Amino acid sequence: MTSAIQIEAVSRRFRRRTALRSVTATIPMGSVTALVGSNGAGKTTLLNLMAGLLTPSSGTISLFDNLIPGSMEALGKVAYVAQDGPVSTSRSVGDAVHIARAFNVSFDFDAAVLRLQRLGIDLKQRVSKLSGGQRAQLAITLALARTPDLLVLDEPLSSLDPIARRDLLGELMGHCAESGMTIIFSSHVIAELERIASHLVLIKDGEAVVAGEIDELLGQHRIFMGTVAEAELVSDGEGSVISETHPFTLAARVIRFDVPPFANALLAPATLEDLAHAYLEHAPFSSGEFQE
Repeated sequence: MTSAIQIEAVSRRFRRRTALRSVTATIPMGSVTALVGSNGAGKTTLLNLMAGLLTPSSGTISLFDNLIPGSMEALGKVAYVAQDGPVSTSRSVGDAVHIARAFNVSFDFDAAVLRLQRLGIDLKQRVSKLSGGQRAQLAITLALARTPDLLVLDEPLSSLDPIARRDLLGELMGHCAESGMTIIFSSHVIAELERIASHLVLIKDGEAVVAGEIDELLGQHRIFMGTVAEAELVSDGEGSVISETHPFTLAARVIRFDVPPFANALLAPATLEDLAHAYLEHAPFSSGEFQE
């Protein structure tokens, strides 16, 4: 399968802090990839590297086999919506659309206007007067209208209500299916990712602890209810116990097998949320330790 993004042993340091440590992952062409991790894990740093806003301290990232992120060749193929940088200006929404068209040769003006009208966003309204969710939708609209080969979204769901989140996820799936667009986005809404994403990159403390096709990953993981010692007995050397918090307590343990295990009444299927929580259970969720 042709890759849209190839990440090889990428690290990124900021003065005395290391945001990413030797991250390796492959994002297939035409896939929808979810980037998941706790606050401060390095997700935004990795997305900025993909978009060419940062360069690696070590390692390499290539787009579509041989393009360098941020290069002139790559700029026309990539659209990026930052979590903390939705469109904000005293100009009108219509002005923002016209300006975006002026700077992008492949900009689909009619599609942008139609999407904004469907969302009930008035083209005459000042952007500064829009709600946070509306500004996020405007930024996403401008990115989609560029008809990119690669769409990079940092927490696109965070400002949206549940209905808007559902509609956006469905829309992204449609773009991926119809145009072959590759989409990668970070999100904390893990329960909704399994419906849309085909691939997963899970970042913990600056490292990619899981990366691959979601169906394959789910096939390699099972849930066992018991203590860590009991889970290790059930894995019988064919797998490793991921959930080790409170080892002597009866709890749902995630076990990762080297190959998908045979049917076992003691083992239940794992969900994407099970995987994420198991791998991130020791990660710092709050912060102050590191801000991306």
